[in-house]
Amino acid sequence: MKKLLLLLITTLYVHITVYAQEDYANVVFKSKIYAYKDVVPRTTELGVNRDIIAKIIDLLGADFYNDVEKHEIVNKAWLALTNPKMFDFVYKDFAVKTIKNWGYKNEKGELVLEPNPYLTEWTISDKEFPYFQLALSKILEYFKLITYGDDAEGVKSSFNELKITQNLKFQDPTDDDWAYSYLTRVNTELNKKGLVALVTKGYYNIIVCKLEQKQTLTDLFKKLEWDFIQP
Repeated sequence: MKKLLLLLITTLYVHITVYAQEDYANVVFKSKIYAYKDVVPRTTELGVNRDIIAKIIDLLGADFYNDVEKHEIVNKAWLALTNPKMFDFVYKDFAVKTIKNWGYKNEKGELVLEPNPYLTEWTISDKEFPYFQLALSKILEYFKLITYGDDAEGVKSSFNELKITQNLKFQDPTDDDWAYSYLTRVNTELNKKGLVALVTKGYYNIIVCKLEQKQTLTDLFKKLEWDFIQP
């Protein structure tokens, strides 16, 4: 009983400490969800295991994160895919900072946030795989291992967000360029450096990896029903 009480006090202290940070001075937590899902994703039942996530993160982050850091990224990603509710609780500070409206304040100067962002995404998702893709993309984007660009200018600027390309210079897009055509031209230059840019079909998530890792990574992502192609 004493151990349980100590654990609860410690947990409460951690949460008070986290939310006492200056970043949260004007934060308002407000949910638009009437009722969250009370079931967890069928992650392992659908053939998605921790090893798949670990290999993706290891390949994309090998040159930028050490083993301890990669292990922590895997822990976050795996918990998000298997138990969104627990993820939002354990990694509350991290979770809210990966949602798109982080940093945008309303006319009152308030930052209005969903208190359970990953559970919300799971709740409004019809199936597991779209949720897996969305959750993993948010986490990988936070660690600058994936980016997004839905037009040529957006693609060019998005390369500044990736660890692997943030120090590279890219040609400007032409007036006739669109996302895929610009990526095709950029790949000509990336290939000379032993790199390749891949983009998701029907969407514009972008990764850049070493050429020799291309097939391995695309095969891994396909296990999440996530198709990355070279434009």
